[in-house]
Amino acid sequence: MAFGLSVYPNAELDNIRQLVRLIGAAGLALMIAALVLGVRWAVGWATVVMVVGYGLSLIGRATVDLWAPAYAAGLLVMIESAYASLNGRLPTNTSRRVLKRDLGRLLALGLGGASIAVLVLALSSAPVAYGLLVQVAGVGAAAAVLTTLILLVRQRA
Repeated sequence: MAFGLSVYPNAELDNIRQLVRLIGAAGLALMIAALVLGVRWAVGWATVVMVVGYGLSLIGRATVDLWAPAYAAGLLVMIESAYASLNGRLPTNTSRRVLKRDLGRLLALGLGGASIAVLVLALSSAPVAYGLLVQVAGVGAAAAVLTTLILLVRQRA
């Protein structure tokens, strides 16, 4: 999954395209190293590198990336499965019932993340008369999302 997520961003500007590829490769290498070496903190940094690469790939686009919800869900499932494997939550001697439960949980997590991302994308595409109140609400929402992400990463590390 990390390979697919690192390859997906495709910058439309030629001078940024190579940088996006290098960042994606770095994120992939860091994720592989994190899983092979069992370094939990590197999973978060690998994810940050992949998100930076994706963000750079959006530079110069005139429209919103309609695949953003799928990318978000993929990141969510990748992170959860990486942490689960590093935390030892995935038993080595699994029965089919336990395996089905874990796969169902990951599937539900991915679908839930994609649904929320689709909702956010739809709300952000709605025509709104921009004023000071809308700008303040946007800054507040961005701060709330960033704070939530920081708290989640701190709990995992």
